[in-house]
Amino acid sequence: MTTPSRPGGANADGPKPLEITGDAKPAVPAFSCIIYVCKTADGSMSGRVANLAGGEAGEIAASGSSERDVLFKLTREFKSRVSKMHDEQQVMPWIDPPPPPLENEQIRHVPVHL
Repeated sequence: MTTPSRPGGANADGPKPLEITGDAKPAVPAFSCIIYVCKTADGSMSGRVANLAGGEAGEIAASGSSERDVLFKLTREFKSRVSKMHDEQQVMPWIDPPPPPLENEQIRHVPVHL
């Protein structure tokens, strides 16, 4: 099946690109959040961020009824802390490489955009 051509090109009526370049292009920082999750003895889920040191605020850890719930809580707190440090131009306390997961933990990699 062929599409009839339109005057002015195939996308003449379609949306035009914004053509944002150079300094006008907004910078959207993205960070990798490495999370270790595991099922607890009572059947709930637990997790912790493995690649960002807790500092004064402590380790980023959460528990919940599902893995999705735990990942949501952890990435929300990760984003909050990283965003604050980024805004204040602080050095990120990355743990590189992160410690190996415990025997019962599984690794999840979550990209986080500020």
